[in-house]
Amino acid sequence: MMEFNLALPFLMPIILVAMMMVAQWGFIYSSKSTLDAATMQAVRAGALHHGSITEIRKGLAHGMMPLFAHGTDISDTVAAVVKSKIATGIQSEIRILNPDNQAFSQFKVRSKYPNGYIYEIPNNNLMYRNPALRSVGNNRQLNVQDANLLQIEVRWCQKLIVPFANYVIEEIVTSVLYAPSLDQIACNALGAATGDAFLALTSQGLMRMQTPFRM
Repeated sequence: MMEFNLALPFLMPIILVAMMMVAQWGFIYSSKSTLDAATMQAVRAGALHHGSITEIRKGLAHGMMPLFAHGTDISDTVAAVVKSKIATGIQSEIRILNPDNQAFSQFKVRSKYPNGYIYEIPNNNLMYRNPALRSVGNNRQLNVQDANLLQIEVRWCQKLIVPFANYVIEEIVTSVLYAPSLDQIACNALGAATGDAFLALTSQGLMRMQTPFRM
């Protein structure tokens, strides 16, 4: 018992940091779950609006709003919407993985609309269109049905807010020994600019286009 009492002052800092690490990873898990759901909202918005990156970003901001909602009043909701839009513009990057430029070039058609002609990947009557595969670069082959699958990837820089734990994680992810990914490097640069610590989280979403894809 005496040995434990003597060791307790030395163990307390370790126990405290461990508890803070658990709390921080709880926040990270919650953020990742929110990001996954928000990414699906974002890709759905893109599928309904011709793959518009603006609409995709709006969908992402709407989906990330729970991270910034801390009350039930209308003013709290409005504040959460504003904070989410700002954070989405600063802390996220959206990449459209499919269809890319090569796929668009292969499958685009010139469609006539009342206000003029628009190049787009056709979305109607897919079951009757030519299913032949076409080369879209990088040893990839797609058909028109594949080109109508909207796939996006979202990188989110999650701010670390738990004292001590944020310092420990920041020291790890900014170390050259850690070999950070390009996404983490981008988040590290954001942290250097703001003085905060960020951890890169990524999520992908896939959905069939409900409107013709445009660029």
